[in-house]
Amino acid sequence: MIQTVVKRDGRVVGYNEEKIKAAIRKAMLATEIGEDEGLIQRIADRIGARGKSQMSVEDIQDQVEVELMKSPRKEVARSYINYRHSRSVARRAKTRDMFLEIINAKNNDITRENANMNADSPAGMMMKFASETTKPFVDDYLLTEEAREAVRGNYLHIHDKDYYPTKSLTCVQHPLDRILEHGFVAGHGESRPAKRIETASIIACISMETAQNEMHGGQAIPAFDFYLAPYVRRRAPLVHRGNQDLGAPHQRGFARPL
Repeated sequence: MIQTVVKRDGRVVGYNEEKIKAAIRKAMLATEIGEDEGLIQRIADRIGARGKSQMSVEDIQDQVEVELMKSPRKEVARSYINYRHSRSVARRAKTRDMFLEIINAKNNDITRENANMNADSPAGMMMKFASETTKPFVDDYLLTEEAREAVRGNYLHIHDKDYYPTKSLTCVQHPLDRILEHGFVAGHGESRPAKRIETASIIACISMETAQNEMHGGQAIPAFDFYLAPYVRRRAPLVHRGNQDLGAPHQRGFARPL
């Protein structure tokens, strides 16, 4: 006897024969003879009693087709098969339409959603593909029913809902002064404190890139020139080439950096 059903998105719900009966009834109404409540109930009873304790939606629908083909109403079986196919096309079309909207859109709410990303670029389009298909997952699996109702009623807006599963932070100012002074650790590598302007500039780029990979949203260094100024003033080391002392750049006719 069927007790639970595995839906297409992986959720497990209780078995409800009314959904089977409703689908058969729709198929019958698409035929000339119309519905037959007695046959509908007999098919639902047989499927519910003979099925495994847990079945997928597709397996149950396969059993409905088998029972209809064994019944005197073969035309209903054909109608039901067409109904299943149309539903499958509609599910795929929803994703298809979403992707086509991203591909064809040039200036609408989707492309303007993230001010830090150009959705017309190839990378931007790929991010939007992932973004728009992630949001339904958040709705179905990560939000409480209370939160879903608040979103549907426009009482609550979840900013960057697509990043909710990643548990990422968002939109920060980068503390480059502390990173240059103390160094930083990122993944399997680390950086020592900077001593020269060249090193400070490289560390600034690497640390920003690392932060961008670890989170999303707008990120900024609020006083880039101010943070790098101390390293500009530091004297460049002597450069030795053979026995010749070339000296620091400002000793070879270049202006001393301020």
